[in-house]
Amino acid sequence: MSATTDHGTEPVQAERETEPTQVHPLDDEPTSVAEPEPVPSPRGRGLGLNRHLGSVLLSFLAVLGAYGALDYGFYRAYTDAQAGRDLGSLPQATMIALGAAGACLLVAAAAGRISGLGPLLAGLVLGAAPAAWVFLDFPSYVSRLDDVPELWDHTTFGLSYVSFALYPVVAGLLLGAAIAGRWRRRPVTT
Repeated sequence: MSATTDHGTEPVQAERETEPTQVHPLDDEPTSVAEPEPVPSPRGRGLGLNRHLGSVLLSFLAVLGAYGALDYGFYRAYTDAQAGRDLGSLPQATMIALGAAGACLLVAAAAGRISGLGPLLAGLVLGAAPAAWVFLDFPSYVSRLDDVPELWDHTTFGLSYVSFALYPVVAGLLLGAAIAGRWRRRPVTT
């Protein structure tokens, strides 16, 4: 018999726990409630938006550095050729400037390994847009080059000579690097 509480309707809990429960041989075994496995938090590279911004900044600065080095190198090579000082080889400073320009373009293309956004934007803004401007309205392009401040003698004269070839090549290089670049994080595997 079970005891009741003051209210007279409920049995006392202590007596209920002590009573053995009989399991019928045909009843199922009692099962415990399965707790779901904890979902592991995705472990990313921890860069998020910063990797896109870093790639954009690196690409833009590298392309601008390459344009500066190409301007310096091409103008020096052009003036040496025009002055009749073409001795069959370029001066060492010109070769260093052209090599630095190539290294800068390589860095801009390699920024696609960080994020494809950097080479994409640099290719469109610093490659395709100036190429379209040169092909559509070359006189206004040259007049705007005259407004660039002088960093050395005859700044931007080197770019005006090679702009028909330089900008489409840079656009193609950077857009190709953007297509081959990294756009998503690697999937998280456990």
